[in-house]
Amino acid sequence: MSTSIHIALAASALLSAIVFCTFSGARADKLSPDAVTIQVYPDSNSGQISPDFIGLGYETSAAAQTDFFSAKNVKMIQLYRNLSHRGLIRIGGNVSDHTVYVPNGASTPNSEGGVTIINNKSLVDLGDFARATGWKVMWGLNSGTGTKEEAAVEAAAVSSALQDRLQSFQIGNEVDLHREFGGKYDAYYSSYRDYKAALRTALPDAPISGPDCAHDIDWAAQFAKDEGSDIKLLTCHYYRGGAGSKEANLATLLKNDDSLDADLSTLNIVSQTSGVPYRINETNSYWGGGQLGVSDTFGSALWCLDYMFKLASNGCSGVNIETDINQLGFISHYSPIVHDDAGNCSVRPDYYAMLAFAMSGQGNLIKVDLTKDDINLTSYASSDDSGSIWVTVINKDLSRDAKVNVTLPDGYRSGKAYWLTAPSVGSLDDVTLAGSEVNDSGTWSPKSIENLKIENGSTSVLVAHASAVLLHLSGR
Repeated sequence: MSTSIHIALAASALLSAIVFCTFSGARADKLSPDAVTIQVYPDSNSGQISPDFIGLGYETSAAAQTDFFSAKNVKMIQLYRNLSHRGLIRIGGNVSDHTVYVPNGASTPNSEGGVTIINNKSLVDLGDFARATGWKVMWGLNSGTGTKEEAAVEAAAVSSALQDRLQSFQIGNEVDLHREFGGKYDAYYSSYRDYKAALRTALPDAPISGPDCAHDIDWAAQFAKDEGSDIKLLTCHYYRGGAGSKEANLATLLKNDDSLDADLSTLNIVSQTSGVPYRINETNSYWGGGQLGVSDTFGSALWCLDYMFKLASNGCSGVNIETDINQLGFISHYSPIVHDDAGNCSVRPDYYAMLAFAMSGQGNLIKVDLTKDDINLTSYASSDDSGSIWVTVINKDLSRDAKVNVTLPDGYRSGKAYWLTAPSVGSLDDVTLAGSEVNDSGTWSPKSIENLKIENGSTSVLVAHASAVLLHLSGR
């Protein structure tokens, strides 16, 4: 996309956001804030948030870009380390089924309509990048247009380059949509077993995750029964919908997805029964590169923060937020991290959601009682190793503010607030966490931290519509 077109589209989206914000703000002025109460139970334990919960996902074509995954890309390394010192990179997507490994060939990124070439240097650079960030890599093998023998050779090269940074391999992408299987699990599983045998012949201890299904949760359940003793993770994808549809808007995105709730409940049961952790290893707002003026806005960041906590609350071991160049060959609108033609990295709103989760989504999840009317507001809590409590309040309502009263547990006598805000729900830029943006070097540190006023064992904060706050309670 040309720069002029991008600016015009961004300006149009921003104008829409200003108009919308004026309307919603006027309405909010006429309404009293909704009363919301939160009770936290510090001695409860709703499950541990995995240390490698945070992840990013890429099409394999991203790994074929020159000096992208590289120890030279110091700003992107810093952006990763802001989020986690031990996250997970997933390389795969539709392009993985249109990728060939040519050891000394010319590294060539391409869309799913062409052929992406990965060479030895691509893999060595990826390994160096992973070591610099502290993250590991899940690598997707071609089971669509390649052969099992080619996949085994590629896997051996990936293993040699990544060494201890290799988390696992995946055989195929969105296998429940493969035409050759015709929607039949048995046909897929027969092919999987053939590929697995070839892979294990080349690498006897090769770690594998799967099945990498697009939406058919029954495939994940059956795969857990068939392969549960021999896989590291159960993997599935999720998108709220498709870009370009009439439902691809902020109102839909910010509304609860009941079908997601049902799928997560099923996956949690499957995971507990099989003893295999599950991960949503490809996900974002709207597939097809995201919806311009929706997926790249502050509203998407509110969705992303809530979504990550929803996953963790349903026993999910982690999430890979899809980013960068997509299967169609352009950088997706929903990308938390983007780069220009010169390779310079910058962040979009969803990055701040991930940064907020990195602060407040640590340790153990603990029980929260939330009392509210029908305002679109959610809350989560966790306790870290120091005994401090983080309470995250996300007001996804597009017009209603909330006066939130939090009862502090016994022994907690002080607290601080870190606000996640933007000029409007439709803002493309000027998103801040604790009053601070990511700077030109990729670093971030809080600038504006509010000391909470504690009275009679409780504190109150006004959480405006389309905003979020992280409350850090301590002093026990």
